[in-house]
Order: sequence, then structure tokens, then C-alpha cells
Amino acid sequence: MTSLRSLLESVREGDGGWVLDQAEGWTQGRTLFGGLTAALGAHVAALSCEDLPPLRSAQVAFVGPAATPVRVEARELRRGRSSTIVSVDSFAETGLAARTLLSYGAPRPSQVSHDSTVAPTAPEPEACEAFMPPREGPQGFFQKFDLLQAGTSRPMSGGAPEFLAWVRLKDREAVDPTVALLALADSLPPAAMAVFPAPAPISTMTWAIDIAHPVDPTGWS
Repeated sequence: MTSLRSLLESVREGDGGWVLDQAEGWTQGRTLFGGLTAALGAHVAALSCEDLPPLRSAQVAFVGPAATPVRVEARELRRGRSSTIVSVDSFAETGLAARTLLSYGAPRPSQVSHDSTVAPTAPEPEACEAFMPPREGPQGFFQKFDLLQAGTSRPMSGGAPEFLAWVRLKDREAVDPTVALLALADSLPPAAMAVFPAPAPISTMTWAIDIAHPVDPTGWS
């Protein structure tokens, strides 16, 4: 299996941007796994823009199929005293495949402190079962992750349309923790699948993530 590290290391400069030629095992149907598209965007942003502060927010829009080879272009929209905004476009053979907006910000002192990011109550990973049932045939990007069910709902379970799970990359050695987190962020299926009576097509068009705390480089998310 191609690890995230080796895949990112294979990205080459060319054609006015950075090119990923192959992504074996990281596909979702005929396109790249969405989390990889986001992680690749952050990786290319770091290659293209110097001295970026920590990533604070990412918004990702999937425009079209992202079959390899994929060319990625990062453009610094604005750099202020403490924040930098970067736009990343990913292109495939058919044209624009994804557009990502990355917001970076340096830590700043404040007289106000408010933390509403309390994690939900969940059993420890050791007490959880696999989130996805065994699958026949090609496993696609799911084989890259450990996914454990921490809540009551699974795809096609008839439960509430909300998923609670422990997720981590199986091979996360020497990968920037923030880049790895972006890959994790799209690893679960849309929660609407909990109420599906049977498998059916479904696609994520957009998603966003805000990063309020430093990313744990070794633990579960």
C-alpha cells in the first residue's frame, strides 16, 4: 500500500504547479479520495508559500472528478501581520477538480478565553468495534485508516444521522500532523447514510474544518 508520506514525497514540480502522477489505493470510485485532495492542497501550499503560520481553517469544494495525474496550484491571496490566506486549485484532465481555501494564523495573546470544543463522551478505542462492515472486492481508501465505531450509528443501520468514531491513519510516520488531519477529516461517509435502507450513490460536495488546538501527531482523532 502506498503510504501518505510516500505519496506526498512523489509530488513533483511541473506544468506551472505541482503534479501527483499516481495515487494507488487512495481512490474513491473514479476520483481521488476527498481527504487526500485536501491534504495534497495543504502540502502544496507549504511547498509554494514560505513561513506559513499554523493552519486554522480549511474549506474544500469538489468541482469535478480528480483522476490522476492531478496538477495543484497554490496562490497566496494575502499575508498580514499574523494571518495568511492561500487558495489552492486542483486540476485533472477534465479541468478544475477542487478548490480549497486555507486560512493560517499565528497565535496571539488575548484577554478573553473561551473553549466550547469539549469532545463528546466516547468509549476508549480498545473497546470499540470496526466502524465499517467487511467489504468484498477493492477496498479503496478505507484500507488506509483505522475506523472504530464509538457511537450508535453506522451506515445503513437505521440509526440517527450522526456518526461518532475514532479515526487514525494506519501509516502516519513522518507526515505533518495537520496534513494528516485533513486526510482524516473526510474519511467518514456522510452521516445521512445512517438512514439509508441499502447502498446508494452519495457524494460530498463541500466540507470545512476549523483547527482550534494543536494537532496530536500520534493519537486517535
